[in-house]
Amino acid sequence: MSSTAPASPKSHASSPLPRLVLGTLLLVFWLVAMLLQIQTSESFILKGTLVSLHPNWSILAQPIALVTGTLSPALAKATMWGWGIELIFLVCVIGYEIAHEGIFHANKKLAPLFRTGTLVLIGFDAYTDFNYGQLASGFWGQVAFAAIMAFIVFFFGTIGLRFIEHGVADWNK
Repeated sequence: MSSTAPASPKSHASSPLPRLVLGTLLLVFWLVAMLLQIQTSESFILKGTLVSLHPNWSILAQPIALVTGTLSPALAKATMWGWGIELIFLVCVIGYEIAHEGIFHANKKLAPLFRTGTLVLIGFDAYTDFNYGQLASGFWGQVAFAAIMAFIVFFFGTIGLRFIEHGVADWNK
């Protein structure tokens, strides 16, 4: 007596659209969080007011204005500080090992300073998020805001790009 197993249905790949949409949302949140972190850092340097939770999109033009020399000295200093810390975040996410190796090969004595300085500056960025991010939710709300901002900047950009990469690859199959 022979029995044949039923043919398994062909598996159809799920739609890539959810991955593309999620990847895009993650990138949007990453960009907003990054802008807000730059704003809180700049507000600290400028001894400014609390930052509302509305990103200032003109911040994206600051590096060009810095290079062309069209910023006031105070805003140039704040731009260097805010963008500098944000770039440190991105170095840690995208290629800390590469950066540390570069420092180590250039000057072995500076490598531990780079590691420590990176941690201190990222910690200080969380401090500015805590103190200058405007939430009317008390101490723990501010802690949560600083934590989620760091988490979003650390992870959402690379995760979002990965989702989009997979969505595009599945779309092209």
